[in-house]
Amino acid sequence: MNKYSFPTPKNSSEHGSDFDINALWHGIINGLSLAVQAVSDPEQIVSISVASVGEAGVLLDDEDQIIGPVMTWYDTRTQPQLERVVARLGEERLYEITGIPAHSNYSLNKILWLMEHAPQRKAARWLCLAEYIAYRLSGVKRAEYSLASRTLAFDIHAGAWSQEICRAMALPEGIFSPLVRAGEPIGGLLPVNRQLTGISGGAQIAIAGHDHMCGSVAVGITDEDQILNSTGTTEGLLVICKQAAVTPEYYRSRLSNGCHVLRGAYTLYASLPSAGYAIEWFRHLFDVSADDFVAMTDRLMASAAASQPDNSFLIPHLRGSGPPKRCIFSKGLLYGIGEKTAPEELLRALFQGLCFELRMLMETYEALAGRHWGSVMVIGAACQNPYWLQLKANILNREIVSCRIPEAVSRGAAMIGARGAGYEPVESSLAENAVVRYLPDAAAAARFKDIYTQIYQPLHASKIHIESKINRIKS
Repeated sequence: MNKYSFPTPKNSSEHGSDFDINALWHGIINGLSLAVQAVSDPEQIVSISVASVGEAGVLLDDEDQIIGPVMTWYDTRTQPQLERVVARLGEERLYEITGIPAHSNYSLNKILWLMEHAPQRKAARWLCLAEYIAYRLSGVKRAEYSLASRTLAFDIHAGAWSQEICRAMALPEGIFSPLVRAGEPIGGLLPVNRQLTGISGGAQIAIAGHDHMCGSVAVGITDEDQILNSTGTTEGLLVICKQAAVTPEYYRSRLSNGCHVLRGAYTLYASLPSAGYAIEWFRHLFDVSADDFVAMTDRLMASAAASQPDNSFLIPHLRGSGPPKRCIFSKGLLYGIGEKTAPEELLRALFQGLCFELRMLMETYEALAGRHWGSVMVIGAACQNPYWLQLKANILNREIVSCRIPEAVSRGAAMIGARGAGYEPVESSLAENAVVRYLPDAAAAARFKDIYTQIYQPLHASKIHIESKINRIKS
């Protein structure tokens, strides 16, 4: 497999950061032109498949020009718009229709913010980021189901855009594109893009869908007996379901339903806002290089720190909290440090907190589903960190299966695109030599359980309670 990557280009703003969509587009075109050099014949390229996060996107006017900034998926400036949506429809009704809990991240709020801040521009079409890139490649505007189900404007039961939500929020008619299945060809490369990339006209463009869903395809998850821990800037848990679980119990736990990229399947998915981001925060705080960070985690692994619990941890709410108590205003809390605490010990506390938070989410899943997953498949950044993986095994007290394949999301997207173009990928299942299994140490798991139940959970509950009081005072 050939790989080309570049840092996601962003522009700083008063609100945080926005995607630099022009730089992103040029990076993609450059990557495609390099892909041509990796094959003996450009005619061999039959599909270009695009995956991305579901919440971010682009609002176009009636001349297909971009309106306003392209907000990052985690942007919180849209909280006032969310409050207006909730006031008109109600949180429970929104969940009944869409299967996802009301949150400022979702596309609907971004659309409303852009419409309000650029009233002189007529909003005509919203495209999630992958859909926009596919449009720039092919000239065809389409929406894909797994991405649509992250907009807060999609009726998950009807499998269509919600007219109730669109009318309630006075969205322009036709703002959402016709829907296509993941991997379904929507058109060929525009002539200008064929010239820029050197890719022949036979290549078909497809939207692969939501990144975590694509990653699940790459590692062969096909049914509800398996659970995926996808790690990156955030980390989340994903289960494939036969139907959406839109009940009061799931609503209270703020778990998100969605359409899967596999036809006829649904997903139960929830993410923790700070995983890889917490690591970035630590590295920036102590000016730690990538090599030094790897050396620190190697020392923690060599010293058996993953099996020697201590009472320190970070409740990692650096960008708010995830389910079951989801709140964008939640703050991080560091416990167990003293005057002699060194950066490496603080890093240990950070990882322990990430794993405790994941355990809380896992227990929420299992309580609602009435089942136990004895093994968790992991993709993403954590697979390069044996210390983090062994710590997961001990704190979650179950087998962790690290899927050591490069760029799982891209691999899954390529497989989806190939199938859509009528080809079955040569490597359609994950080989055993591509996984590393981490088993829990019984004694360590028992000690971690004590810390989790006797210290972490009580502090977590107290923090959430205090923050709810603070937010009521502010409002």
